[in-house]
Formats: sequence, C-alpha cells, structure tokens
Amino acid sequence: MTLSAEQLFEQLRQAIDRSVAEESFAIVRTAAEASGMAGGEKDGNVMSLQYQYVYTDASQAQVTLAIKSWDTSSPFQIKPDRNKMTVELIRGGRTEQSYTDFYED
Repeated sequence: MTLSAEQLFEQLRQAIDRSVAEESFAIVRTAAEASGMAGGEKDGNVMSLQYQYVYTDASQAQVTLAIKSWDTSSPFQIKPDRNKMTVELIRGGRTEQSYTDFYED
C-alpha cells in the first residue's frame, strides 16, 4: 500500500515527537527512510549535520522533512547542540501543514 502525503505527514509528526522525547533524531530519520522518502545527508560543515527528504504521492502532494543538528557553543561558552526537525505537507506549491520541534543535548 502506498502512503498518501497526509498519512506520511502524520507518521513523521509522531516520529518527531518520539525523537524529541528520546533525544534522538535518528528516530525520525529512520522513519523517513523506511517510508521510501528520497534524500539523505546534505553537505554540512564541521559544526552541523543536515538531512533533507522528499516524498511525492499519487496526487502530486509532497512531504518534505528537514533535520538540522548544530553546535550552539560560542567562544568561551560551552553550550548544547540543538537538533531541529521540520515536516511540511505541500500541495500545489503551497504549504498546507507544517510541524517543527527540537531538543538540545
């Protein structure tokens, strides 16, 4: 069975909630890959990690997932990394739903 964009959006929203609760963005990343979303790790830098995924259903609606993890430290201040995840449901070039959450570790 092929997922609709709405179903995938809801699955990823729940996976983001689990990722925040368990402080592991690997949960939502694994959910994206298991659902057949295209994408993966993007070129970041020594201070950040970035992942981008996209899925298009039979009606041409899209779901995008962006994951970013970066070091919030500055000179002489040690701070935690911030891990932010955003899922969007896009139809006809317009964002219909968006969900973002983050955690620090």
